[in-house]
Amino acid sequence: SNGTVAIIQARMGSSRLPGKMMMDLCGQPLLHWVLSRVKKTKLADSILLATSDTIKDDPLEKLAQDLKVPVFRGSEMDVLGRFVAAAQMAKADSVVRICGDNPLISPEEIDRLISFFEKVMKEESTSDNLYAFNFASKLGNQYPDGFGAEIFSMALLKRISKLDEKLSSREHVTKYIWDHPEQFKIRTFSAPNEIAYPSVRLDVDSQEDLDKLNLLCGHLGQDSSPRKIVMAYKKQFSF
Repeated sequence: SNGTVAIIQARMGSSRLPGKMMMDLCGQPLLHWVLSRVKKTKLADSILLATSDTIKDDPLEKLAQDLKVPVFRGSEMDVLGRFVAAAQMAKADSVVRICGDNPLISPEEIDRLISFFEKVMKEESTSDNLYAFNFASKLGNQYPDGFGAEIFSMALLKRISKLDEKLSSREHVTKYIWDHPEQFKIRTFSAPNEIAYPSVRLDVDSQEDLDKLNLLCGHLGQDSSPRKIVMAYKKQFSF
């Protein structure tokens, strides 16, 4: 087994902004930002791009290959099934799920999530129902939207795949967990003070989001820290 595997989920067929993964963000495709930033995590044992096997996702595979990121391709419709197959291919014990919509994803915050998860697993000697996250401001953690990720064991992933038979919700890998919180230990932790601004939104769902990040990224590099990003955001969008 390979310990902790970070899986980036991305495809061209987004309903709200088709083709966004290859759209330009300050001189590089959106996905280039995601992959090059995730590659800097220290605690993930390996990383992997999971995309669909449709022809329109060929450019994503090529971009990942250029960045030396392995690629798994599977069902376009059954996103959860594709994700499980990718994790099995990577022989993961624990899986970090990273959303391709987050070009400013932070390697530091992914590492913070992994070490939190490992600490809770040790303390509570549990893994089968533990789910931890820091991708957005929920449960009072004060996180901005778009720096973090979510993490769970391979055992939990297989379990939700068996439990969640409805194709409609299998488009979202962890929807089952959020719909049935009583079946899981859902955990999070406070954002570091200097980035604790839950109104900061860094994910790309629409053309407007992309335009906004293009303004922001003019002041940033592909290795900018969360603190620098939040400071630039505060200055650019004055709040």
